[in-house]
Amino acid sequence: MKFLFFHRISCILFLFLSLPCNKIYAQFINFGTDPSSFKWHQVNTSRYTLIFPEGVDSIARNYAQYLELVFPHETKTIGHIIKRRFPVIIHPGNMLSNGLVAYAPRRMELLSTPSSSYAQRWDRQLAIHESRHVLQTDKLMQGLFNPFYYLFGEQVSGVSSFAVPSWFFEGDAVATETAMSKSGRGRLPEFHMPFRAQMVAGNFFSLDKWYMGSYKDYTSTYYALGYHMTAYARLTYGADIWDKVTYRFPRRFFSIPPFSNALKHFTGINTKRLFKDTYTYLSQEWMRQDSLYRLSGFNLLQKPLSPSNRYYTSYQYPLALDEETVVAFKSGLADIKALVRIKNGMEERLAYVGAVNSRLISSGNKLYWAEYVSGLRWTHQNYSVLKCLDLNTRKIMTLTAKGRLLTPAIDPAGQKIAFSRPLMNGRNELVLMNMDDRNTEFSIPVPENAYVKDLVFMGSDRLAAIVVEDKGIRLLSFDCLDSGWHELLKPVSVNIASLFWQDSCLYFESGADGTNNIYRMDVISGKIEKMTHVRFGAFTPSVSNGKLLFADYQPQGYQVVAVPLEKLTPVPADLNAPYSFELAETVASQEAFNLDTVERKYFEFESKPYSKTTHLFHIHSWSPFYYDAMDIISMQGDDLTSVVEPGAMVLSQNALNTLLMQAGWYYKDREHHGKLAFTYMGLFPVFDFSFDYGGSTFDLLWGKNEEDKVYAEIRSADRRRMEAEMRMYVPFNFTQDHRIKGFQPSVTYYYTNDKYQQIKSGKFGNFQYVLSELRYYNYRKMAVRDIYPRSGYQIRLQHLFSPFNSENYGNMYAVRLTTYLPGLKKNDGLMLRLAYQFQDTEGKAFYFPKRLLEEPRGYDYLYSTRQMFAAKADYAFSLFCPDVSLGNLTYIKRFRSNLFYDFTANQMNKTQKRWDTYNAVGADLLVDCTFFRLNFPVSVGVRLIQPLDYGSFQVESLFTMSF
Repeated sequence: MKFLFFHRISCILFLFLSLPCNKIYAQFINFGTDPSSFKWHQVNTSRYTLIFPEGVDSIARNYAQYLELVFPHETKTIGHIIKRRFPVIIHPGNMLSNGLVAYAPRRMELLSTPSSSYAQRWDRQLAIHESRHVLQTDKLMQGLFNPFYYLFGEQVSGVSSFAVPSWFFEGDAVATETAMSKSGRGRLPEFHMPFRAQMVAGNFFSLDKWYMGSYKDYTSTYYALGYHMTAYARLTYGADIWDKVTYRFPRRFFSIPPFSNALKHFTGINTKRLFKDTYTYLSQEWMRQDSLYRLSGFNLLQKPLSPSNRYYTSYQYPLALDEETVVAFKSGLADIKALVRIKNGMEERLAYVGAVNSRLISSGNKLYWAEYVSGLRWTHQNYSVLKCLDLNTRKIMTLTAKGRLLTPAIDPAGQKIAFSRPLMNGRNELVLMNMDDRNTEFSIPVPENAYVKDLVFMGSDRLAAIVVEDKGIRLLSFDCLDSGWHELLKPVSVNIASLFWQDSCLYFESGADGTNNIYRMDVISGKIEKMTHVRFGAFTPSVSNGKLLFADYQPQGYQVVAVPLEKLTPVPADLNAPYSFELAETVASQEAFNLDTVERKYFEFESKPYSKTTHLFHIHSWSPFYYDAMDIISMQGDDLTSVVEPGAMVLSQNALNTLLMQAGWYYKDREHHGKLAFTYMGLFPVFDFSFDYGGSTFDLLWGKNEEDKVYAEIRSADRRRMEAEMRMYVPFNFTQDHRIKGFQPSVTYYYTNDKYQQIKSGKFGNFQYVLSELRYYNYRKMAVRDIYPRSGYQIRLQHLFSPFNSENYGNMYAVRLTTYLPGLKKNDGLMLRLAYQFQDTEGKAFYFPKRLLEEPRGYDYLYSTRQMFAAKADYAFSLFCPDVSLGNLTYIKRFRSNLFYDFTANQMNKTQKRWDTYNAVGADLLVDCTFFRLNFPVSVGVRLIQPLDYGSFQVESLFTMSF
């Protein structure tokens, strides 16, 4: 009891330290590993240390120069500079496009494959956005938190950003990327579109619902919410408003709520009022745009083709198969992505698909698209391949080997296929293949090393390409016969996408007039016309049978719409004079710097080898007491006092995410302990190791009583206890299409220096065991509203034995099967679990003191078992989704329940004819919610259990937290 106060203070502080404030700078985040074959280099600039694989110097040079160019200008409206070089790790093998800034340890990680979402080079966009995060988080380490760094290291940033909403971090970074470039998300109409649609439709959500999300309505991302609020505050209260707020917040942390109160101090309004004022201001512009749409009469021309759905559902990339039939990709809150055929307003699912990254293409009786596929082992090694569905057989085939092939285009005869291929070294190519054997006919560099974000054939031997280069986006044509490039459209700063060729014209989508619409370019005259005047946004055009098809955005999702071409009134368009967004222009004038127009000068760049061995350890955090970081994050302890102890500890994680380590001392049960644990992920197998030194040991001896019967006696020993566990496993990833698949063999070795005497030979040996396991899983990806996967299974085969206690313990075997089945209603789910365990007790002295099967709910686990069979059934379903806030305390998204039945039959020994049975029924009542406006999900509730064989009715509390 004398440590109770210490425990409480420690637990409260380290609960804060372990909370992730958002995905950009969550504590102890492991972003994944690169192939072990990579050799690494590094270069130091004045403010950054860039670490990158050998052979990608050109990519690293660009990032180094852009980061240094924007840094002095980024400090203008945030009022802060960094004093130590900031690590930047580049991952070129990952086909996804992303970036993050983390602070425990502090680093920036960049996925360098270009994105197709912007009218700006990807490296420029990332440099602006992510370097803003560097300054944001570093600035929060001031005021009350500055001295705490010396006590806790970099992990204390979790406390400093604990009460800062994620919408601010991301919104401020989006405002910066918009202000310092010709592009940026603030200038993309589709970025604002979900908010605009709900506002015009008269169903605008609350701040909490936009921020925390919903299971019944689509709420976009808090990136857009944050951009609107942070940019409006700059428009109304000055460019330095967030400089002031982020300066005051860490100095008034205990003024609850600290961020909102800091804002109120300088503006007179809190965050809820800022939200209201922001969208009152934006509604004026959105209503004006809507009045122009109503005057156009365009709605009278549109014919919806896709069916309506109860929940938000989108139909995208529509293509006509004939006059009555359309195919499209369907996805939504209640559905995973699938390819569907629509006829007379009725849809038919053709196939589920995976991570699609291109438009849909038809050729003959086949449909084609590109799709991401995972690598076998490494996080940052994945691929993009060409997929094909035969409409006759409905079978999906993978037509290309694992590679880096994007934006496929097929010629009218179906004989050639072209791709964009961004190489790992930063070079961009156009690839042409023969359709019959998919052999590469040629690959050719793109002018100015521009990234090809879209392709389409214009006839049999000519291609049109949308490319992103230094000056913006432009249209090029490529002649397959003479390999010549020609310019169709000079560089523009407005985004264009989704090319379609028909009758000497290129159709594409663009937000040039403030709303995404469909445009047409006559490639002979160069004339560009706007073809549609939709309400919220028109995307992915195609033309067939005299009709223009596109995906039309509505509050309930993208709908397939057809418009007769003959009824359209094309309007001349100038892509060089795009719509002016007032918020974007305001923040741009405040920054007065544009990375897209600044002159690039000579940049000295000299890299040197980066040693993985000498940089294996990097201690980034510590504390004057001990806690198990993994237990805190996963909430595995019974309560926080079970994992926080008097002591001291250090945490290490290297820049390449290959080694995570924790070492420390703690005092528990009047005993001193030393603890070391690490995970090494730098080789094909993953190694986990933990070692604990301290506490008491014992000896187990055999003796005989007066009746000459053998008995076991346990005696305390005077040596210090040593406990160690080492696990080796290989996380094979076979995920493809819409199925998540994997295979994980593992071996675990456990050791203590407690001594056991063998019952026959009398020899002594330390207690040890080896657990071998084979685990295979295969289940369907989950929709947002799913509670369990709609189908799938997992099977686990386990073997446990004690190599040096074979006289006392026999082998133990277990097989476990988990299956997932559809429920009675959509998004409900049934989980069935079957398990069998057998222990060889013939001639053995003891039952193994180790469980392989979980106990039935409502009963204490019985170790005395020779054979055991277990069956469990769980049926999970939603009750209702209120989307309601209870002040600052909690936001409730969903009430759900789970009904269960557990059955276990146990045979204690071979002579037992009738097995003991343990039956139980019960229900879980759960609330999916968030607390204190922190944007990460929590589930709380109660479990009601009624044992049927013995025992009384029980009530348990439930709590899970997802990071």
